[in-house]
Amino acid sequence: MRLRKALAVVLLAAALGGCANSAEVNDKAYVIALGVDKGSNGLLKVTFMFAYPSGGGEEAGGEKIDEKDIVTVEAPSIYSAMRLLDTFKSKRIDTNHTKLVAFSQKLAESRGVFSQLTDLVNTRGFRPSIYVCVTQESPSKLFNSMEPKQDVFIEKFIEHLFSKIADSGTSRAYLYNNYFSAVEEAGSYIIPLVGVTDKENAGGAAAAPYQKPDDFTLNYTADQVPLHGDSVAALCGYAVFVDNKMVGSLGMMEGTVVKMLEKNRQVGQFCVLVPGKNTYANVNLQLTNAPIIRVKTGDAPEISLDISMWGEFTGIGGAFKNSGDYAEFVDYLNGAFSEKILELLEKTRTEYGADIFGFGDKAKINFLRYPEWEAYNWKEKYKNARFSVKVEVDMNDYGELRFSQKN
Repeated sequence: MRLRKALAVVLLAAALGGCANSAEVNDKAYVIALGVDKGSNGLLKVTFMFAYPSGGGEEAGGEKIDEKDIVTVEAPSIYSAMRLLDTFKSKRIDTNHTKLVAFSQKLAESRGVFSQLTDLVNTRGFRPSIYVCVTQESPSKLFNSMEPKQDVFIEKFIEHLFSKIADSGTSRAYLYNNYFSAVEEAGSYIIPLVGVTDKENAGGAAAAPYQKPDDFTLNYTADQVPLHGDSVAALCGYAVFVDNKMVGSLGMMEGTVVKMLEKNRQVGQFCVLVPGKNTYANVNLQLTNAPIIRVKTGDAPEISLDISMWGEFTGIGGAFKNSGDYAEFVDYLNGAFSEKILELLEKTRTEYGADIFGFGDKAKINFLRYPEWEAYNWKEKYKNARFSVKVEVDMNDYGELRFSQKN
């Protein structure tokens, strides 16, 4: 009797722990990237990039086989597009390993992306930590331009590309950050911008109005990066949203200011043209402390920013002859960064009317009750805001340069 009971328990456990509802890896189609574009007749054009089952490689003849499978369908929503995929995909669609969602600029400008962000956040099929971007081209063109050479798998290429802006740039690279920014800031936020550079006509620097540029004057957007090579997808700048619709873009130098104001410690490497000299100085800069931001409310809010940075020279050429040259250069850095920060703040205020840096959160502390804050109408008051910016850069000693008294 005991033997029969034991056997029954074993059989029941085997039945309950069976593989009836499981699926083999080879039975699934893994969506690595998802693109959403403006379609015809009010539909969305949804592009899926699937991982290639064999992970790439070479055929017997030595010819490189395709590393990705790209399919585009038109449907009312992302989920209805996935249903349509089931009509011709033999494998089960799996989005648990999706790395990227790319929205086209056309869609962002005409209809916005907030409803799609909401759909993605409210489903179990997509992780909140996936990367989000706006692409200046169609998502299908962006996905086809991604031809990694140093990464074996396309998903690793995407992860490496976007982790740079997530780790050393801004938290706005993630799905959940963008969604909550849209909710909390009443539709004013930024999303990383990606473009496809025409490698046959990559001449952004030659077309610019300046003659001897440095990193303060270069403000490429993603499609302007003078990139030559096989991998022509460039991650550079941000798309600006107001009332949940894209109204403009920020370039590379403006993106650096975003990093600074979002308290990212590593500001980056800069090639700076020394004023009055035909030579460059290379510096590596990082924030000493988080920016100090003060907001004084009124009919014209007064916003002050104090930013301190520490830096080291990585190369000076023949830039400095004495300690006076050194001091002048540091003063120039202070003024140049202050000017760039002020330019960006004025641009987002006057052209876009967007408080993309959340100064309103600082303004709230001046009100005891929330109805008073609502009555103040920060969105309108911000259009009249006045800014003051102070930047202090403390450069390391380059040998005995600071103490030299040579003329």
